[in-house]
Formats: sequence, C-alpha cells, structure tokens
Amino acid sequence: MVSAVKLHLYRVSSSSNEVVFSKGALQKIGATAGEHLSFKIGACHRFSAKTAINTERRSALGLPADVFDELGLALIDGLHVKRDGDTIHIGPTIGIMGAGKFDPERRHQQDMLTYAQTCGYIAFLFSPEDYNWATNTITGETMPGHRQPGLPLPTAIYNRIHTRDEEHKLRVEAVKNRMRALGSHIYNPGFFDKWEVHEHLMYGQKLRKYLPETHRAPAPPLLKKILDRHHSAYLKPVDGRGGKLLMRLSRRDKGYRLQWLTDLSCPHADFMQLEDAFEFAFSHTSLDQYLVQQSLDFSSFDGRSVDCRVQMQKDMSGTWRCLMIGPRVCAHGCISSHFSQGADVIDPDDYFTNAFGKKAEAVKAAVEECGFAIAHRMDDYHTSPIGELGLDIGVDKTGCPKLLEINAKPGRMIFLDPRHAEARVTTLEASIDYGAFLSGFGDEPE
Repeated sequence: MVSAVKLHLYRVSSSSNEVVFSKGALQKIGATAGEHLSFKIGACHRFSAKTAINTERRSALGLPADVFDELGLALIDGLHVKRDGDTIHIGPTIGIMGAGKFDPERRHQQDMLTYAQTCGYIAFLFSPEDYNWATNTITGETMPGHRQPGLPLPTAIYNRIHTRDEEHKLRVEAVKNRMRALGSHIYNPGFFDKWEVHEHLMYGQKLRKYLPETHRAPAPPLLKKILDRHHSAYLKPVDGRGGKLLMRLSRRDKGYRLQWLTDLSCPHADFMQLEDAFEFAFSHTSLDQYLVQQSLDFSSFDGRSVDCRVQMQKDMSGTWRCLMIGPRVCAHGCISSHFSQGADVIDPDDYFTNAFGKKAEAVKAAVEECGFAIAHRMDDYHTSPIGELGLDIGVDKTGCPKLLEINAKPGRMIFLDPRHAEARVTTLEASIDYGAFLSGFGDEPE
C-alpha cells in the first residue's frame, strides 16, 4: 500500500460512472486514466468506477454525485486517499459511539468531531440505535444539530458508551459484534473487571512493585490478616465505577471503623468486633463481588491524601503516550478522590515539589514510568484494541507509585480545570488520531 494523498473533494455532476483525479494525484496513487478500480469508504461501503483526469484542478478528487451526496462529503475539506492493489481507500472513517443527544460528554465529543473534520476525516457521532441492520449504514451527527442517514459503517469506532448497564444490553452487544464482523475496529471495547485486571497485571513480574496487596472475597480471617499488616484496607466492587459502593475498613485503638461512600457524603460506623463490621458491610452484598486492597501511606497536600489521574492514550502511530498527570486531593474525611465527593485538582508541580522536594522530578518520572508499564501490559488484556486508559496512581511518602485502579473509559471532569485545558485538547485529538491509525491512515499524507 502506497502512502496516502490528501485531496480536496468535489462533486462530479455528470451521471457517468467516473472518479476524476487531478493529474498529479493520479500519479501519486499509482493509477492511470481509464483504469477500472474498486473504491472503498468505511468498513464495507464499496463502488466501482473508471478513473479520469481533470487537468484544471490541483490535488483534487471528484466523486460521482450519488456517492458524494449520500455520504455527506460536502462537509469535508479534504480526504486521505491511498491505493492497495486494485482498491482505492478513501478515509479514514471514524465513528464516535456514545449515548446520543443526552450523552453527558456531548460537548467533548463535538469538539472531537470538529478536530476530525479539520484533519480531513469522515467522522460522526452516533449511538447503537442509529445502526441500520438492513443497509449496514448509520444515521449520525456530522455537525452540531445535523443528523444524516446513510453514512458508511466506520473503519474505526471510538466506544464511549459510559455505563456498564448500557454496555451490557443485548442490543448493544449485538450491534458491536455485527460491526466487528463487517470489519470495524472498535477501540475501548468495554469496562474492566478489577479482579481480572489485577490477575492479568500480576503475571507481569516487573509490574508487581506497582500493585498493592489485593485479594478477592474478603472474609473476616483474610481481613484480619490484612489489617494486622496495613492498619486499613479498601473494599471495592469488582465492577464498580466512580467510587460507587466503595468502603474502607480501619483498625482503631478499640475496635474498627467502617466508612462508605454515598452520592453526597462519606458516613461511618464504629464496631468493637471485626465480625460485626463485616456483617454490616456485606449483609446485602455478595462477597464474591468485592475485593480487598491494602491502604497506602499516601503522600499528602495540605494534610489531605493525594492520588494522580494519569491519562494514557495512543497516537497516530499506535504508540502509548502519557498526556497528563493530574493530582487530586481528597476532601477532608473522605475516602475517595472522586470529584462528586468534593475532591480538588491541584497543580502537578506544586504537589510534587511540596511532597518530595528535590526528588520531585524523579518521583514524577516514576509515576510516568508506571503509567507506561501498565498501559503496555494492558494491550494483552483484550483482543480488541485499547486506545486510552485513565490510571489512578497513588504515591506513598517514599515516592513509590502504586496502581489503585484502571479506568477503561476515564471521565472528563478533571479537564474542566484550567490547568488541564491543554491536556483536554491533546487527549481528544489523540482519540481521533488513533482511529485514523486503526483505519490504515496513520502516516502523514503526501
């Protein structure tokens, strides 16, 4: 396959079955006038046409009127074109799959759409309900407020369905499986099971230094051993997200304290016996659905515990990049750094310098190194490609990073802080660029 050429598109008004190239463009893709070729747009949209030359245009491609109108290509400044055998690929075609017009990330997704179109990509927003099973096309939002039917099935689909309940619906699974079968690459395939991820990472010997002690099904004898070693421990649901149903159990001078998260607060209860605390915690919950993880002696800022959101994303070459290290400081008395629980964002330099002094740069580099090690190992977790990870990494008082959690679909709340405005832009661009890579258009066009 030769390198891609970026061409300006126009509509051929005649009804003849011709695709018209500028002379230089035809030479660059290795074709000749009068040659019959197959043209492919998206995962499975094909048509055949004869090539022709227009000497009056430079770096241009004229498509038949029916193709041009059907696919909404008037909205695209230029598209990438490359040849592979007798097939001319036009693209890339990238779909952003979310929850439709009520998606909480809608503004962010529309900014991604704008970026994609400035790059010369066919891109649109859609939800699983927008897929047409009969024609293998999609009704998608190509620009804010404009929905267009008949769009081609994308070669790459960025999955931002943001709840487990929605992701696990049979209808959604069926649509995703159908799209894969037709040749679409769905990146960020689904949510993670915390225990499965922990086991996967434990097989990587070099990663064990980053992993807190973690076990599944925390029965009282196991809890007692962990509390004897670490004083306190977190109880996490294996399929939890956003801190929901998170608990922390601590050993005190007399008895035990159990804290748990609600939507707006972090209440607690004290018990003399561990068995009583255990019964209170799991009276309405399956033990197998929880794991226990040691608490860490976190570094702090202003007397409050800190962890870091580390945003890892793949780029145009399919390579992992660390695009943000965002420290988050817990609210007083809270067991979580989620923003819904009153956590604050702090400046990275302020945090590392305040907590580690002359070691600040070395500790920050260690956090980044941890991010890369985890991300590379996660490439083997799914058969479908992973394009982004939101890693929650705590740093203990000695400067050693520890992985607390991996978010398959990291939230965007942290990007509302002005200190991470640049990271917001680079992350949305990387999400689209990785889609171009999966579509076979990862190289810079000529």
